[in-house]
Amino acid sequence: MLRPLIAACAAVLLHAPLASAEQPPKPSQQQPAQQTPPKPPAAQQPPAALKAASEQTQAALQQAPTAKPEDVRSIASLMSALYDVISGPAGQARDWARFRSLFYPGAKMIPVRRPKPGATGPGISPINPDDYAAWGVDFFNKHAFYEKETHRQVAGYGDLVNVLSAYETREATDGPVTSKGVNSLQLVFDGQRWWVLNIAWIDEKTAGTPVPKDFARKE
Repeated sequence: MLRPLIAACAAVLLHAPLASAEQPPKPSQQQPAQQTPPKPPAAQQPPAALKAASEQTQAALQQAPTAKPEDVRSIASLMSALYDVISGPAGQARDWARFRSLFYPGAKMIPVRRPKPGATGPGISPINPDDYAAWGVDFFNKHAFYEKETHRQVAGYGDLVNVLSAYETREATDGPVTSKGVNSLQLVFDGQRWWVLNIAWIDEKTAGTPVPKDFARKE
């Protein structure tokens, strides 16, 4: 189908004036439109709620009490400081600045209890370190309290660690055990120090079973 079209074009060229054949074709006067380079994608902004939370956390970190380096240099030292800071005789003021310095802003403390039959309140009521300190001022003024870790199990990945820490409480350093239980902690390392993110605890009475030596259990 292309052959007749080619022959017609050849006949036109043979009968055209020679001068026309010798003159080079004029360049097109119309310049190609310049394409505007695409704009780079705008940096994705975090949701407003996350941005606000980040700003609040940063402000809280700047106002947090400075931790003792020996308290937060390792998991073992953090656990030791946590037990030590709340233990002591009745009437002895606890070092609440040291206590608060162990917790990351927003940390929760969660006693786990089973509500009594007919009770209207929840058995699990999260509080924060400030709530615990406010309660502790009056309680430790009237009561001796010593909490000691008996064994722990640590599992984690990267900078995030979970600790199950078995404890015993006494009313005197050499007195009889008044309770046993387990503290479940989530710890994090920020590149410079260890923090407590959250801690929940349950005693043997609530759990309904003795504290085991090994915390592994079937799902």
